[in-house]
Amino acid sequence: MSSKSTTILYIYTTRRSFVNNDIDILSQHFYVTPYHFKTNVKWLTPWSFVRQFFFLLLFGWKYDILITFFGGYHSVLPCLFARLVRKKGIVILGGTDCFKYPSFRYGNFTKPFYGKATCMSVRLASLLLPVSQNLIRSHSEYYTVDSTEQGIQVWCRNMNTPWQVVPLEYDPSLFKRTSTKRIPNSFLTVAFGIQGTSFIRKGIDKFIMAARQFPASRFTIVGSGKEDFPAEVPENVILIPPVPYTALVELYNQHEFYLQLSIAEGFPSAPCEAMLCECFPIASAVASMPEIIGDAGMLIPTGDDEVIIAGIQKALQMDHKGEVGKQARERIMAKYGPGTRKKKWMEVLKA
Repeated sequence: MSSKSTTILYIYTTRRSFVNNDIDILSQHFYVTPYHFKTNVKWLTPWSFVRQFFFLLLFGWKYDILITFFGGYHSVLPCLFARLVRKKGIVILGGTDCFKYPSFRYGNFTKPFYGKATCMSVRLASLLLPVSQNLIRSHSEYYTVDSTEQGIQVWCRNMNTPWQVVPLEYDPSLFKRTSTKRIPNSFLTVAFGIQGTSFIRKGIDKFIMAARQFPASRFTIVGSGKEDFPAEVPENVILIPPVPYTALVELYNQHEFYLQLSIAEGFPSAPCEAMLCECFPIASAVASMPEIIGDAGMLIPTGDDEVIIAGIQKALQMDHKGEVGKQARERIMAKYGPGTRKKKWMEVLKA
């Protein structure tokens, strides 16, 4: 099926870097039409459904494959249309479409109708492409306030749609070690949208807790300026507003450790980028983090403050942190380097 005669409709709600990457990859082999399902103005969402309905009715027949990034409201009609006209309907599972964390209101399944729309989509789809196997089903004891079982199979019972993992990929020529001198005993985390559900989901509260316990170390949060930050921080915490994507390279290189204490993640990019810059990664043992870090860093098994503090203390006392950083880069290059996602895409679409 790898042919320029094959046409693809690629549907997304937000044109992020990985959406652009997919469109670039697929456009090398297929005719690709990007389609933006607009959700930024909530009261106009019904109009987005009407617009999508008529687009599919008038032009949907032109496409051999309909791909939707993330499952949700915007994937119901494409999957239904593909099933009715016997086209290939693919849903890329990215994270929030597979989770239910009511304690901090994160995940499609915290909203009944949103969850139903997601389940309807994945059942109608001919193929699911999770960016990580944990989005199908996973178990973690890191956060026990909500269900320790997460994943699309947990919330969509009797879901028998075939699936195949197609992980994201990263550019080692952009994210690499530079001549920048690292700040000793420094920790970095990158988290945008901190003012909302991400404050708890991304473990920013735990990051601040850790900073209080290690006053001699520097802790940096990228994603929010001081005026917008929703909590008080100690003096050793530096707050940096959102920066351009390429500016992250210098920030990674300034810091010795990358600290990710998230509760829920699909496939987080920041740890992968930091590892390519040879940061020592420390992360919560949830979702895709164990498969990303493996033995090239440190995993925190539970979210108890004492366990987090002990893990950070152990990392600080290691005398081979630089070697771990080099191993981290090698791991990301081998598992998620250039061409890895393209290879998986070709395997999927040639089938």
